[in-house]
Amino acid sequence: MKKMKNFLLSMFFIVSIFSIYSCDDREDTEFNLPGTWYTEQEIDYGSYTLGRGTVMTFNANNEGTIGTTTSGDYIVFEWRWINYGYNTMELMFKDGSAAYIEGAIAEDYNFSGTWYNSWIEFQNKTHGQPFYMRRE
Repeated sequence: MKKMKNFLLSMFFIVSIFSIYSCDDREDTEFNLPGTWYTEQEIDYGSYTLGRGTVMTFNANNEGTIGTTTSGDYIVFEWRWINYGYNTMELMFKDGSAAYIEGAIAEDYNFSGTWYNSWIEFQNKTHGQPFYMRRE
């Protein structure tokens, strides 16, 4: 019985250590994020309404663009993580405005979260838009 108890404690210890050192969502998202993403859904960003053909790019230098393939107009932004859970991104646009993607997760071929057009909307959890993009 004592050997079984020691074995179970050892296994618990090994599993605990493995979970401490495994990759977190931030590392996975940052690894998968750079590249070009596409969506067919409409993203209402203030005076911009981005819809079918919206393209979003991220690079490893925390910069990116968002726009539509039909118009060719792209908005430049810088991005960063804004909380310790690394699940909310802030997109800071060159015109001084900002948007927020809560629950930002980038996997191999999917990028998703909830899009908010301002800090106030993000804080109050109002007017959040489901956000889903794919990589081709």
